[in-house]
Amino acid sequence: MRRTFLVLAGLAGAGVLIAAWLWRATPPATPEAQPPARGPLWTVPGGAAQPLSAPGAPPPAAVPAEVRAALLRRFRGTAPPRELLDRLAAGDVPSVARQLTARDEPGAAARLWDLAALCGSDGGPASASALADERAALESTAADAAAHATLAALIGTRHAFAERLAAGCAATSFDRALLERRLATSAARGDVASLERLAALDPQPLGRLTSAALLGSPRAQFRLALENLPKQPDAGRQWLEAAAKGDADAEAYYGACLLNGCFGTADPVAARAALESAARRGAPYALGLLASGASAEELGRWVPADAPVAPIPPRDPDALGVDPSGRYAWAALAAGLATDGCFGFEFATTAEALIVRSGLDQALRPAELTAARAAAAELSSATAGTTRHALGCD
Repeated sequence: MRRTFLVLAGLAGAGVLIAAWLWRATPPATPEAQPPARGPLWTVPGGAAQPLSAPGAPPPAAVPAEVRAALLRRFRGTAPPRELLDRLAAGDVPSVARQLTARDEPGAAARLWDLAALCGSDGGPASASALADERAALESTAADAAAHATLAALIGTRHAFAERLAAGCAATSFDRALLERRLATSAARGDVASLERLAALDPQPLGRLTSAALLGSPRAQFRLALENLPKQPDAGRQWLEAAAKGDADAEAYYGACLLNGCFGTADPVAARAALESAARRGAPYALGLLASGASAEELGRWVPADAPVAPIPPRDPDALGVDPSGRYAWAALAAGLATDGCFGFEFATTAEALIVRSGLDQALRPAELTAARAAAAELSSATAGTTRHALGCD
């Protein structure tokens, strides 16, 4: 399993440890053959520079929800227009690079940087760890034919998309130095997404990171919270509360911290409110905690591979006060999202969501199941549309 937890903080409040991953900001890979230093931001290898206005290939008639959801997460904080995501889903990287290069609005430089990073990480053959994740997810659903079929179809969609993306990335070459300069120009104008990405490249990033956080970047606020929590818990909490307003994963982390007593006495009521809000906004970890209250290993499967942090599971998840009907409702919501591809290519999360709901179907007594299904229908009616939109699979 590719998720590795790193202990971030010592004793806090009631002595609960905060566990977190290292922030994994992945800069774009530098291609072997770079375009000329004064050339365009992108070229077709072996060919002439392409005009910025050249039309791209039309997007596919129907973009799989899981592809769009996976792409949207890769562009967190900038939310490209759906039309650009659809072109990327078709593998039309050159067209998207042209459009982003031609644009000068806030966020365009960061999107172009993220596009180069996408090609650097996902634009080639699947890694051994990615293939291992696929096998593990399939094995975990072996006893559930429907879940197994859902995972198999999702994996097939990923492979087909990976082929299209690899072809598009091979037709586009990014100049890292020019991309960095474009980020710097955009950051100097106050673009928070560019500031946050530049901070990830700095050996001592706190200056730019603080600027981005003060200007309202939830990602920067989240990272500052992680920097401060071990040494300055009060400052860390302030940044975490700010980040939670704009980032569902940050709110899930905040909710788990409240439950664990990171800031002093545990506050299960506030923790549940934060976790339910984060779950409605599509935070997989919050969904998993509300649906299962499971072990560390099981909850770890609900954490996206690119998430900056993952709180350790609470010692007493029952303190949230979620009854069996409530757990079933959240599990059913998560299973519906998984079936519809809303977790993108997070195979472990998708498998866990399907398994948890299936397990509750078998574990609850008939009377409990009737009440649980009614609660699930009510939650889905109130929440599913908002959650799907947040995850990009609507």
